Amino acid sequence: MLTIFKNTNIDFVGVRRKAYIISGTLLLIGIISIIVHHGLNYGIDFTGGSLIQVHFNKSINTDKVRTIVSDAGFGGAIIQRFGKSNDYAIKIISETKVAVDTTGPEIVEAYVEPNPTNGENQVIVHVRAYDKESIVSNIQYSLVPFDKAKTEDIINIRPADMYDSELEDGVFSLRTLGLKSGEVKNIYLRAIDSNGNIGKTDYIQFKVSSTGQKVSVNDIRSEIKKNVDIKKTATEVKKSNGEILKEAFESKLGVGSVRIDREDMVGPKISKELQLKAVWVVLLGILMMLIYVSFRFSFRFGVAAILALFHDVLITLGLISLFNVEVNTETIAALLTLIGYSINDSIVVSDRIRENLKKLRKENFVTIVNKGINETLSRTIITSFTTFLVLLVLSLIGGPVIRGFSNTLIFGVIIGTYSSIFVVAPIVVEWELAKPSRNLKMK
Repeated sequence: MLTIFKNTNIDFVGVRRKAYIISGTLLLIGIISIIVHHGLNYGIDFTGGSLIQVHFNKSINTDKVRTIVSDAGFGGAIIQRFGKSNDYAIKIISETKVAVDTTGPEIVEAYVEPNPTNGENQVIVHVRAYDKESIVSNIQYSLVPFDKAKTEDIINIRPADMYDSELEDGVFSLRTLGLKSGEVKNIYLRAIDSNGNIGKTDYIQFKVSSTGQKVSVNDIRSEIKKNVDIKKTATEVKKSNGEILKEAFESKLGVGSVRIDREDMVGPKISKELQLKAVWVVLLGILMMLIYVSFRFSFRFGVAAILALFHDVLITLGLISLFNVEVNTETIAALLTLIGYSINDSIVVSDRIRENLKKLRKENFVTIVNKGINETLSRTIITSFTTFLVLLVLSLIGGPVIRGFSNTLIFGVIIGTYSSIFVVAPIVVEWELAKPSRNLKMK
């Protein structure tokens, strides 16, 4: 195997206190940076809003773009050059919009066929929902009132095509077997928009009847038909932020002067859920590592490795804040990759220390730890350096889309390499010095 450090005898354990000072300083710098920046630079995945990538046919300066975007009603938008001089990324946070939609969709039409059932084993229910402000993202039904329904009682209705506009149709079937002739069944309906707003509950009824039985439905709510003037046409459907901006740019710069290359939209409720899930994903990843390392080596090495993981993640987050890297789902993926990479380095060092504990029974624990770190030093540095080179190339020429991911991993690889040498084993040494294991020689 290629080695660049041969027969080193560096006293890593002896300088552990200096390493603690370095780690503490980096953590403090990160905390100060986060406070100064009023938190991390969250992307729309975690804040809600729109990310629009715009391409202009001619070069245009940022001030002019900002003026047009502001005139279109998005004064708080964040505007950045994206690649070439005529490409821009425009981030519109949900809170920057003047009007905030807090009203859910309305059930404007619903009917059951056949009604009465006329002996049929199932009926087909058609539902239409409308929201004049936002996109309808779901329509639901329940056979018991929603305020009394359990989770399993609430069923999502299959869309007629897909939920992607302000006017949506849904259809579902219900079995009528077991219902008695003359029985009236209530179906409760509601719809939810892309911002998570739940509309008012409405209901429709159908009456069970035998084949050929003459039954009137005049005494039940057999259909919903509200006087709402709606036509599902392109002019009636609310425009996306990207479409609004395109019209604004073309009105100032001419038709065909701009192209929308990308538009991502995330509702505020979804973004809050993603924030919580991101935290849980990282914590569960660290917990699984603790279980594995504790089983593979010992509980003390497991705890030390997990403390090192927290050390790596927290310092990396501090550097993300310091360099104003946008935090999105790709960043979370990079942090999870960092956790796996960092624990791998820690396992290599810990495994060598464990082997030496068996071979060098007469040596004291501090000497064995130093020897294990020195013996794996070449492997650790080579692996980290080659990984760093790949990430550096990705950061420099990979483009803005992947830059946040690669930069996060660059920070993580550097900090993870440092912690596998100066944090994990020294923590175990401190623990052993404070409370020695019965089978270890400390002096």
